[in-house]
Amino acid sequence: MPGKAPTPCRHFGCRRVVTEPGFCSEHAYERIGWVSDRRRGSRHARGYGSDWDRKRILVLKRDGGLCQPCLRARRVTRATQVDHIRSKAEGGTDDESNLQSICVPCHKAKTARESARARTRV
Repeated sequence: MPGKAPTPCRHFGCRRVVTEPGFCSEHAYERIGWVSDRRRGSRHARGYGSDWDRKRILVLKRDGGLCQPCLRARRVTRATQVDHIRSKAEGGTDDESNLQSICVPCHKAKTARESARARTRV
């Protein structure tokens, strides 16, 4: 039985062909996916336990339940999440002055920008 047909690398603009679906060796760093809690630790081990839940509620109340990035763009959007203004990976802390209420679309966009910056540092 023949093997799978080669496919192009998933990196935008890369013309290399790979035998396994995914990325070529040059763009392998883009393989970011789900990681089990055994490797990355539970939410409590990562610092998102009951203390975080209380702080999250305080920040949502402080910001009036409104997305702060949307407010800066002169839009009014309900916030459902709390995010670090300066990410913990870049030296941010869990201090309330480093936390903001944020809506899901803004949070996804901000996380994507932070991930892109992290990939360029590698």
